[in-house]
Amino acid sequence: MKNYEDYLQRMEALRRIFPGCEPYEINILLGTQMGKNPLISEQTRFFQISTNVYNDNTDYWEQTGSLEKDLLFNENHYVYTGWAGGDTPYPLREPKRGDVILVRYKPMDGRAIGVVAENGYHPDGWTEDAVIHVHWINKASAHLSDMERQKQLRGFSRVDKVLSAFRNVDAYKVSFDWIDRLTGNVEPQTEPEPPNEETDTSFPLNTILFGPPGTGKTWEAVSYAVTIIDGEDPEELAEKERETVKQRFEALKSDGRIEFVTFHQNYAYEDFIEGIRPRLNRDELTYELHDGVFKQISSRASDSPDNEPHVLIIDEINRGNIAKIFGELITLIEPSKRLGGEDRAEVKLPYSGNPFAVPSNLYLVGTMNTADRGIALLDTALRRRFDFIEKMPDLRHVDTKVDGVDRRAMLKAMNERITVRLDREHQIGHTYLIGVKTLYDLAEAFQRRIMPLLQEYFYDDWTKIRSVLDSNPFIREIRTSNPDAEPDRPVLELIPHNDDRWRQAASYQRIYAAEQAADD
Repeated sequence: MKNYEDYLQRMEALRRIFPGCEPYEINILLGTQMGKNPLISEQTRFFQISTNVYNDNTDYWEQTGSLEKDLLFNENHYVYTGWAGGDTPYPLREPKRGDVILVRYKPMDGRAIGVVAENGYHPDGWTEDAVIHVHWINKASAHLSDMERQKQLRGFSRVDKVLSAFRNVDAYKVSFDWIDRLTGNVEPQTEPEPPNEETDTSFPLNTILFGPPGTGKTWEAVSYAVTIIDGEDPEELAEKERETVKQRFEALKSDGRIEFVTFHQNYAYEDFIEGIRPRLNRDELTYELHDGVFKQISSRASDSPDNEPHVLIIDEINRGNIAKIFGELITLIEPSKRLGGEDRAEVKLPYSGNPFAVPSNLYLVGTMNTADRGIALLDTALRRRFDFIEKMPDLRHVDTKVDGVDRRAMLKAMNERITVRLDREHQIGHTYLIGVKTLYDLAEAFQRRIMPLLQEYFYDDWTKIRSVLDSNPFIREIRTSNPDAEPDRPVLELIPHNDDRWRQAASYQRIYAAEQAADD
């Protein structure tokens, strides 16, 4: 991309390929599709589902009906059937990750096309975790003329006729072109666009870096902020020494060009925008107006003589109450609503009564730990206004062998098991092993960081933790004569920290031995 206008044009092109989808949805879908385990592949199958969940003529794509819970397919990124008993007439558990679901309301109205991210359905009625999670790729509503003579179909059946009806609708053809290229059904009609050799100095105004713990999101935000301000090629910046980048970051903070804040449960609008704070002066209590970090850096960016870029980093953005912290200003961060935008907007602040608008040279960069809270649970208003960049464990940052232990193979094996037992959002990041040079360092990393993380993930279920470690010696069985002990359920505990097995290469080699043997 050459500039911001080029970025907007490309986003518009993506919106045409994924009708009705928000930028964050497109980014997440493409990031997942282009990863090591893409969603859509040659194994992708097609299913269909109706949004008339309870056969009550309510379209749960956009209506809540008489139910108390918000069950909208569109807003919640999942589909469900509401089936609650009897012999299920359709294979509810069958759709798997990467399968495509065609969503209809009654026989003749198409609602959407989505790709299965995870199937958590249980045939005992609807619950929040008993649904099929999807990434939407097309949210266009269209008439399915070929379905006029078909009966109402509620389950995952008769997909051949439904598939034909969807394919023949202009609104959905762009989606099937994309799916067909990924599944190998047809050859691409155009050559892929060659990479732009020019340096991309354009950045989205609002970005969130998201991923599991330990994937370097905070450091990436620091580097990203320096890149935005200096206009430097990110690849060239990545080649610089970490200390050099850190010094530049601290210098930009001292100059007021960068601010860094961490959201938490008690963080409020008064901390972020403005509020009234008490002040004790010579035993006299007074109250004064206080500008929050967002208002402060916005003022500096607005007053910048050369429209110099400023960056606000919001670490752990998902831990705060977004609606409470941003308040009415959530709308103002949109590019078109900022100063100089086509739909410039401003609000009157509640404490000072002064007008306020967000400058176009202020960039927001957030980080989000998906093990704490998934993107789907973020405030919808926030999701629509941010671009999302996924940061997953990167084995390239992990040295291979240390004292006979292949740390890359070890981390890969553990993360594959965690993904199967939990999900991909609870993997162990590569930064947990950065700086580990000896077996002693490796033992320290496991005892102080990795084991506590696994205990948190699996709620101290040592059986599951031991399965992640492939029954290596760190977790041992306790012999007990307690009459309440179950014979088929062993009592387990973590070995003491001074146990020599923490510093033995064989203990760590055992974690990935099975995978290594299979590769051989």
